[in-house]
Amino acid sequence: MSTHTSTLDSSTRSASQTAYPAPTKEFERQRIPASHQLSGKYFLGSFAGEHVAGTEFVIGASLVALGVSTSDLLWGLLIGNLLAVLSWAWVCSPVAVRSRMTLYWYLERLAGKHFSFVYNLLNGLIFAVISGAMITVSASAFRVVTHIPPQTAWYPQSLSFVALVLFVGAITVFMTLKGFKLIANFSTVCSPWMATMFLASGVVTVPILLNMGELDGITSLSGVVDTFVWTGATPDGSPGISVWIIAAWAWGANLPQHLGMSDMTIMRFARKSSYGYFSAAGMYIGHYMAWVCAGLMGATAALLAGAQLTEMDPGGVAFRVLGAMGLIAVVIAGWTTSIPCLYRAGLAFQSVFPKQSRVRVTAITGVATTFIACFPFVFTQWLNVLSYFIMLMAPVGAIIAAEHFLLPRMRIRPFWREHQGLASNWPAFAAWGLGVLVGILFLLEGSLHLFALFIPVWFSSFFAYALLCRLAGAEREEQGDLLEAAYGPLNPPEAGEAITAHNPVNRSNPWYLSALACLVVIVAMAGWSWRQGLDATAQLDTFQLFIIVPTVLYFIAATLWMKNRRRPQRVR
Repeated sequence: MSTHTSTLDSSTRSASQTAYPAPTKEFERQRIPASHQLSGKYFLGSFAGEHVAGTEFVIGASLVALGVSTSDLLWGLLIGNLLAVLSWAWVCSPVAVRSRMTLYWYLERLAGKHFSFVYNLLNGLIFAVISGAMITVSASAFRVVTHIPPQTAWYPQSLSFVALVLFVGAITVFMTLKGFKLIANFSTVCSPWMATMFLASGVVTVPILLNMGELDGITSLSGVVDTFVWTGATPDGSPGISVWIIAAWAWGANLPQHLGMSDMTIMRFARKSSYGYFSAAGMYIGHYMAWVCAGLMGATAALLAGAQLTEMDPGGVAFRVLGAMGLIAVVIAGWTTSIPCLYRAGLAFQSVFPKQSRVRVTAITGVATTFIACFPFVFTQWLNVLSYFIMLMAPVGAIIAAEHFLLPRMRIRPFWREHQGLASNWPAFAAWGLGVLVGILFLLEGSLHLFALFIPVWFSSFFAYALLCRLAGAEREEQGDLLEAAYGPLNPPEAGEAITAHNPVNRSNPWYLSALACLVVIVAMAGWSWRQGLDATAQLDTFQLFIIVPTVLYFIAATLWMKNRRRPQRVR
């Protein structure tokens, strides 16, 4: 993700005639030719695996503590996740597939090196803080084993906890420095098990809640969850948030990826822009099922422990419901988020300091990230922290969307700054600043919830950028296809050797089938407590013990499958 580009003389030749640099493996500076474009299966699996991670433990429990009612939660998540899917399918994916460019290269051509420098610096900081929060989540699992008190204040309350965070952070940095392939393989093995554990936690907690409800004379499932889980009131008795705030949160939680356009870097490999709809796999597995199950798990753990949910951390919650495997789930969930985020932060900072190696920059970033992780405020106030970050990043995605969708309708060519030979794009800086200012004003005025601030921020930058481009003297072109003039032809020419096709994934491999069977067994064990006549609370200890075996077998089988997951090609 270097910020350097080849010199372009756009005033004398169109983008379709641009001499691109020699191709690289990741195509950072080349548009993706047809031979390197990927089928929908890749994106379906990618979305499904990426959005079941450590943040789900924190967000699911936080929504319970914010006092949402059951109906508001279910409808709000349904609406908000649908809007997120449409944002991928209607905004991010069309720009990515038509331009076939990374976000970083697109931004540099749109606004110049100074703009991309500021963006990469901020982007690296955000990913570093996210990584730090998830290191804290992983450390919360080790905390349970070492009997360190829960860390729910904004500052560390135990030197032992600080030492524990430093230990977990060191492992995180080490794994990150091993490179992207290890990170991808680690996530591929862990994500299916993580999704299964969230589902199992929801299945096993419902009969426990029903048993507790019977003691209070509550016999229906809806009455139990309304009483014990999503009560419509916060722990201090004040009214909770509404369905529309939940919808806004579900929509905006992944705004950096969709309306913020960072997933352009992934979606540029898609053969069709319709693959953006596959984001539904991530939204409705990770951000619907997992959040609901995490909420059930958090409320049940608090009831069993006789404590307020706000007094418990992810490690304590998972251990109370899932036992030792819950601790492993929290550790892995934290690492599946913290490691990729630290990797992204290292790449972002390397683009700011291009003379330094990725390893050196990532190591330094890892040290700073581990220091951040020592302060639990990042995950205890996770929804608020993430909302502020979203407000800062939303204008950038809006500027890109305006460049692609609005400017051609105004007969202004995308990348007009580059075409006119200007060093920077002041309308982009102004639209970014205006969007953030709008967010601050709404925040100070208090009429709009923090979770919904991104909406006026994004749309104000979207329309303001187009108007400011006109005021800045962007030239109008009355004829021609302006998208082709800016990006080049719809199907880019081959930029080198055709890609070597991967062998198809072998899903008839016995290790794959064995791993899948282990996941089914875990869910079946969770469902055993639904049998009539069983005391679900008493059965919880048995469930926690029995899931150890299929979990161990799953990781053995999944790892062996991962090593031999491609079918060998036939020799003719």
